[in-house]
Amino acid sequence: MARKLVHEQHEGKRQEILAAAHRCFLQHGLQGASISMICKEAGMSPGHLYHYFPSKEAIVEAMANDYLAELHGHFNAHEDGASTATVLLSELWSMKGWDALSHCRILFELLAEAGRNENIHAILKDNTDGIRALLARTLKAGQERGEVDPDLDPGHTSAVLVAILDAAPMLPLMASDIDFEESRKLITTMVARFLQPPITAVGE
Repeated sequence: MARKLVHEQHEGKRQEILAAAHRCFLQHGLQGASISMICKEAGMSPGHLYHYFPSKEAIVEAMANDYLAELHGHFNAHEDGASTATVLLSELWSMKGWDALSHCRILFELLAEAGRNENIHAILKDNTDGIRALLARTLKAGQERGEVDPDLDPGHTSAVLVAILDAAPMLPLMASDIDFEESRKLITTMVARFLQPPITAVGE
């Protein structure tokens, strides 16, 4: 019991550090945010922080991996019989507003850093590969049910869908008056129409 409590306390502190790092990265950028800034935001000394993460890069890696784990949860929580488009966009549909998606904006910091840092690029690629694998399995299941165009390659299509999912949280930055509910309905409609099998003309 004591060991479980220690583990929970350790994990709780890790999540506090990750939340503090996320706030720093959003405010100062991945390059601009330093370990000292993260320590100040988390209210701890560098020595204490290094007990949980050996480097800033380790913090970034944990953030990327946690995001993938969260996405797994959204995929597994959808209702049976839900449309393929709804399952694919399950993270978007789990949110209540644009503020709930603000955590995703760190992705654009990661994308910029990936062009400069091979380790970050590898982390990002590994996580994207994991997300694409989830999407590809959902697409294949949709094809088997006749919901998804059988001519679409699941691997290639999953990459296009990742781009759509990643771009969605940026909408309010580009158009401040855009409505969240209407936007995700439009995104779902767009994805559903993209995936639907071609209509066969009568007599063909």
